[in-house]
Parts: sequence; C-alpha cells; structure tokens
Amino acid sequence: MINYDGLEDFDNLEDINKELQKRANLHNNKPIAEFEGLSPLQMGQLQNFPEGTSPLILNKLSEKGLEKCPLLVQVRFLIEKMKGGKEIKLTKTGALPTKLVKEIYGLGCLRNDDIEDGFSKLYKEGDVLEINLTRILLEISSLVKKKNGKLSLTKKGEKHSDDGNFILEEIMTLLFYKFNWGYYDGLGSEAIGRVNPAFSLFLLKKYGSKKRSAYFYAGLYFIAFPQIQDGDDSFRCYALRTFERYFKFMGFVTIEKESILTPADVRKTAFFDQLFSLKSK
Repeated sequence: MINYDGLEDFDNLEDINKELQKRANLHNNKPIAEFEGLSPLQMGQLQNFPEGTSPLILNKLSEKGLEKCPLLVQVRFLIEKMKGGKEIKLTKTGALPTKLVKEIYGLGCLRNDDIEDGFSKLYKEGDVLEINLTRILLEISSLVKKKNGKLSLTKKGEKHSDDGNFILEEIMTLLFYKFNWGYYDGLGSEAIGRVNPAFSLFLLKKYGSKKRSAYFYAGLYFIAFPQIQDGDDSFRCYALRTFERYFKFMGFVTIEKESILTPADVRKTAFFDQLFSLKSK
C-alpha cells in the first residue's frame, strides 16, 4: 500500500503528484513475499502473459520439440484436415463426427481415464473431455471460422497453419483468458486457477524440478490470491484445473495420483523447461 504520510510538507499540487508517483513506482517495483518475491508490477505483467514484458519468457521451439505438447498436436491434426480450403462437417449438435473423434484419440496424445478404465466407450466428442476442449479452443480461435455447421480455416489460419509456435501461443492465450476453467467441474469459483495462470507457470518453473503435491502449489497460489479462495474444495479445485487438466493437456507436467481422493503429485517436464524461461534480474 502506498504511504501517504508527509504529503502536507509539499507546497503545491505538482510536487505532491510527483511525490505520489515516486512512491507508487517504489511500491509497484517492491518484491512482495506473498508473491514469491515478485513485485506488483511483475504480477500484473504475468496476468497479460504471453503478451508484453514479463518475468516469464515463452521460447520458440523447433517443430519436433512442439510435438511434446499433446493439446497442440490434436489441434494441428484438425488444422491439417482443413488446409487448402477443406472443411470439417460437424454433427447436428456442433460436435466433431465420431470417425474424427476416434482418429484424434488414436493419436495417443491424451488418454481419458473413464475410457481407459472401461467406465465409458469412445464414441462421441462429448464422451472425451480432452477432444471436446480441442474443438472448442480451435473453434473460438482466430484460426478457424464456423459456417453452416462446418469448420474451415480463416485466412490467418491458412497463413499460420504450418507455424507451430504461432498456433501454440494462440491456443495457450485462449485457454488462459477466454475459456472457462470451471466448465467441466462445477467446483468453487470460476476464478480459481484462471486468475493469473501464468503465476502458476512461474511457480512450476521455480519449484517443479522436484516432485511435489499439487496442494503445495495451491497453498502458494492462495497466499498470493486469498480473495478467490472459495470454501473447503478450493485446493482440490485448483489442483484439478491447473495440473490434472490444463497443464497436463499442454504437456507441462507429469502426474502421479494414488486415488481419486488424493492430491496428485506433479513435476515439470523437459518440454516445459524448454518452452519457458525466467528473465534474469
């Protein structure tokens, strides 16, 4: 909080404004313990990541290196189907057709626990969260347009159809700032996890070399953002959304989980470390 003491010692409004600006700059650039040593300015920059300047840097990788991002591979598989003016015809409900759902699942990028454990069968898009999310992100992106129940690439999509780094940044930005992280669970506040997800990336970059409980990260997240903690399910909600779903789907973490009732243990992947760097001070 900015200190307003002593302003009465200044003779005019201009000097007061200059002093307030000086104090504001000091406050905004001061490391905060609750922010893991980041300043309010840096936390604000993370909220806009990957745009602008930030303590976290998104690196460009080779096309081979990008194959470690499961969600990106699935998105690019669909983009490939639409290159050269081709279209994907959706079902009456706006979903991908069954044949295409099975093709995507057959890539082996993301496995669905219910299908793998035999509780449900692979049939329609709605049966597989990981494929449903793929279609939604692509559909709301600037790369694709939907018309008369069909998906096709926009001019921008055609232009960047072979640029994996561009597509990755587009999909990650949509996932972080446009998609509702509570869409699949109904747990707690919609804000949990989705408020400043890049801060979670920062925490993973800092602590992820060692296997740790997802609740460890939840604790640090809610120290930084106590106002969005929402009841007893908050830690479980954060762990599920951030690690067991979206960071896992992006290939950022490996997950170990003893049972559905226990928190997952997570560790950052080599792909994550290659993709993100921390700005040197």
